[in-house]
Amino acid sequence: MENITLDGYLTINEFIDKLGSKEAVPGGGGAAALTASLGISLCKMAANLTVGKKKYANVEDRMYEIIAECDRLSEEFVGLIQKDADGFLPLSKAYGLPTETEEQKKFKEITLERELVNAAAVPFEIMEKCAEAIKLSAEVAEKGSRLVVSDAACAVKTCISALECASLNVYINTKFMKDREKAAEMNTKSDRLIEASKEIADKVFDEVTASLKA
Repeated sequence: MENITLDGYLTINEFIDKLGSKEAVPGGGGAAALTASLGISLCKMAANLTVGKKKYANVEDRMYEIIAECDRLSEEFVGLIQKDADGFLPLSKAYGLPTETEEQKKFKEITLERELVNAAAVPFEIMEKCAEAIKLSAEVAEKGSRLVVSDAACAVKTCISALECASLNVYINTKFMKDREKAAEMNTKSDRLIEASKEIADKVFDEVTASLKA
């Protein structure tokens, strides 16, 4: 497997070890992005195993388009692992700012608020990319080879899991924002993404499961 980026290059085993350590990053957001990268890779595999088959010649052009989209999303998910770490570190430092004077208290409050917004923005971006990945995977599950329909459905379920995981990393930051209007706005956008994506994911899972057990 290709190395993933986090403070340089880490192997997957090194990343897992780092994730389980006492270090602040990577955390839930990075884990969500990595999970999503696995999901979109499953989608790409299912699309790749559909092209070149006479039975699916009518969807071959679309499968090639999906493969290209999978490549784009895969690269973005891997980049978001590092981006999530970069977004959290300033927040962790902000929590340690001194509060001995009123001026320091005010500076810490302003800094914390800014970094909470920044830290919530990256997992929300992961959510948006997951929603894209879910739609692509659902399309492959519908149109792709029946021999790999289980893999396409796995892609959908993997990405919805990543999306929901990322949402918790939005909510943990919006919870502590002083600007409750901004927090509510971010929460509402996240709620809507979850609702729309879960509807797609549940439908794919139910339909594929029923077809495999028939």
